[in-house]
Amino acid sequence: MMVGVMAWAGSLQAQELDSEQMAALQVMSSYMDESTHTQGMVTPQQVQASYLGVAQILDTREEAQYEEGHLPGAVPMEWRQVLERRQEIATDKPVLLYCGTGALSAQAGFALRALGYSNVVIMRGGYHDWQKLMAGQ
Repeated sequence: MMVGVMAWAGSLQAQELDSEQMAALQVMSSYMDESTHTQGMVTPQQVQASYLGVAQILDTREEAQYEEGHLPGAVPMEWRQVLERRQEIATDKPVLLYCGTGALSAQAGFALRALGYSNVVIMRGGYHDWQKLMAGQ
């Protein structure tokens, strides 16, 4: 994959990459080479069984959505804020990210993993699927 991405980057004749862009490209390529499409994803059932009370849980939705309801023990941290607030993110235990459906938390998770946070997981289906699980009990 790295060779393919680097070849693509090399073919960008209209846009030259500066050293920062090339470094970012290499980090992303390395991450993508080592990841599978489900790596770092957990289901609401797995969260209920193994993450509550153990992981740092970050609700990456907007504050108003968090106020309407959230997972037990969750702390609000909008997905766009994870990089600037990374010093608040645990490195010594699992970190669970979730949003409404999993799409925005996946972006936040990608950014954190690119920075070396290997302890980050995303709840697949987000709060939407969590509510369905809770309604079924």
